[in-house]
Amino acid sequence: MKRSYVVALTITLVAVVWMASGQFGGGAAQDALPATATQQARELVSVRVAALEAEPMTSEVVVNGRSQAYRSVAIKAEVRGRVDAILAERGAAVTAGAPLVRIAVDARRADLEEARARVALRKTEWDAARRLADQGFSSEIRRAETKAAYEAALAAVKAAELALEKTEITAPFEGIVDKRPVELGDFVDVGDPIATIVDLDPIKFVAFVGERHVRDLSLGGIAHARTLSGDEVEGRITFIAAAADPDARTFRVEVEAPNAGRTIVDGLTSALRLPVAQQMAHRLSPAVLTLDDAGTIGVKTVDADDIVRFVPVRILSSDPAGIWVDGLPRTATAVTVGQEFVVAGQKVKPVSQPGGVS
Repeated sequence: MKRSYVVALTITLVAVVWMASGQFGGGAAQDALPATATQQARELVSVRVAALEAEPMTSEVVVNGRSQAYRSVAIKAEVRGRVDAILAERGAAVTAGAPLVRIAVDARRADLEEARARVALRKTEWDAARRLADQGFSSEIRRAETKAAYEAALAAVKAAELALEKTEITAPFEGIVDKRPVELGDFVDVGDPIATIVDLDPIKFVAFVGERHVRDLSLGGIAHARTLSGDEVEGRITFIAAAADPDARTFRVEVEAPNAGRTIVDGLTSALRLPVAQQMAHRLSPAVLTLDDAGTIGVKTVDADDIVRFVPVRILSSDPAGIWVDGLPRTATAVTVGQEFVVAGQKVKPVSQPGGVS
């Protein structure tokens, strides 16, 4: 019996001790919780940020076109004769004034010498008529006739010199010999084709723009052209048609671009980007973009109180330097690294990123 009391007393004492220890232990844990929360609040998440400033962005319209030689001319014979020499082959690069084909001189040099001799004779006759007229031994009519004969002889010399000069056919400007239908020994008449010269520097691009965009174009506007082979050049708008094509209702637009190496030839299919409008926008790296819970594209920014804000944006265009967006304020501080680990409304520790967001 006594043993039962001892066991019951022991169990009661153990229970009291356990309850007492639980009470005091629970109180210590409760006192520790506020300290832990305060410590966590003080440990802010660090994010990399960069300042954004709106810049002028030019909107563009993309149209298909083709390359075209800056100028092309078909050279024709101006005198008759046999082709005596071929001085430039097809595909050759020539400078302005370079000889292309020579036509046989034949009797043209003799004609020139005869014309010069006639000038000397007519000059003597005119001098004699003037002296006689001054002394009253000849009429003014005779003096006028000899003067006219002298001037006609001078003109005949010019004509003979020109005919001789035209036996050597030269390039009118720097370019490429694209065609040369004559061969050595051919006989050509006045007006027969001799060669075609094309000038590829600068190169011209031709496209047709719809009436919706043509009024937004301006002469001198900077345009870009890209061929199917991957060549891309920058040029300026040099011509905008004042009247539409009657069938397609589109307007011809021409762009000229430098082509020093003549790598772009005539007739290449090209895509032209033409400037049509300008607006303020932000250029940034695509990596800065993020999504909110609804799937909206935007940029996370940090305000003056270091609170994260989500700003929806609209992608306008892209280029090798990044993407253009609108929707941000004119100046903003964007989160560039760590945006996926913070949420809107959260206070963070911003760390500036040198070099912007490109």
